[in-house]
Amino acid sequence: MINEYIETMLEYNIKANVISRKIKREDIHKLISETLLVREQISFNIVVDAGSGNGILGIPLSITEPGKKIFMVEPEKKKYEFLIHAVEKLNLNNIEAEKATIINFFKTFKIQDSTLVARGFPDNSMLVKLLEKNLVKELILITSENKIKKIEKDIEMFEQKIYNIPSRDYIKIIKMKNVSRETLR
Repeated sequence: MINEYIETMLEYNIKANVISRKIKREDIHKLISETLLVREQISFNIVVDAGSGNGILGIPLSITEPGKKIFMVEPEKKKYEFLIHAVEKLNLNNIEAEKATIINFFKTFKIQDSTLVARGFPDNSMLVKLLEKNLVKELILITSENKIKKIEKDIEMFEQKIYNIPSRDYIKIIKMKNVSRETLR
């Protein structure tokens, strides 16, 4: 089914650019295998993918974790339309695409017992604030070491663990949990 997703993305990419047109199929497979490394870190049955883009995080999680409910949140119309197309074409029943900013999504849905995931999100500090406000229980980012350094002060209060991605020295997976007294109620 992962191969069907890749084919769907590449076909759709001809009419609407949702991934680099220069990317090779094997590079997409590599990105997906990196993405799937987060599966072992997810503690909750509801997963919210912030800034889903082309679905490279949410769709493979949906395929490989059918017992989890996945929300892909994407504010850009072109990418959101692709997500809807891919979910329908792949007949994925455990995933929903929502056209919204991540802030508006959490204002609307109020899902607390969830894992927030993101890959390449432009403003990781915004996602950290959602964890700080206890709108999510854990946050898992696939991001660069430089972006982790930029949020070091923001994440000091959280339990955190950083994982290496094989063959990618500068890209890491960071998992943060809010274990303050407020979350233990």
